[in-house]
Amino acid sequence: MKKTIFTILTAVISSAFADEPAIFPYDLTSAPQLPPQETLVSKQGFFYVRFATAEGDLTRIGSILPGLGIGYRRLAGNGAADISISGIGRHERKKGEIFWTAPKASYIHYLQPDSQRSAYVGGGLAWGGIDTKDHHFIGLIPTGTVGYEFAHQSAILGFAELNLSQPAVAVYRKGVFPGPIAEVSVGVGF
Repeated sequence: MKKTIFTILTAVISSAFADEPAIFPYDLTSAPQLPPQETLVSKQGFFYVRFATAEGDLTRIGSILPGLGIGYRRLAGNGAADISISGIGRHERKKGEIFWTAPKASYIHYLQPDSQRSAYVGGGLAWGGIDTKDHHFIGLIPTGTVGYEFAHQSAILGFAELNLSQPAVAVYRKGVFPGPIAEVSVGVGF
């Protein structure tokens, strides 16, 4: 310790009277080095739970239906692949309405992919069905999505989105062909 103090004092005195800057054995101008802190790294994929509400048929405005879904969103570059299952509706004796998709595969594109929050747009295709008093449908259902992620680059994902779906290719159909379906959902992923 005495040798270190002597070396520092000698370097300071000699640099005060020298024409060139002194070389100190220790960096006296910088703060002490702290161990590196951990940075929050965004996850590459999320399992999520989605709470939804939907209008069963936009051509015949009726009651709003509650729903629930689960899914997995895999982030890649400026977008993400999303696969999910969901069920929306209620069962009543004479006028129950059910809208389900299992599975639904979508691709979404982030408008600000490097930001903490980001809006996104996308589209996909689902295997699903609709069962109401007026129609029964099982088949392919294309979907368009507009959404916003509240915590895009964090350990927990939060999002809100609007999906517009139109039943298109029927494997089984009875009654009137169903019109478009609007679904608003809020989800959280882990």
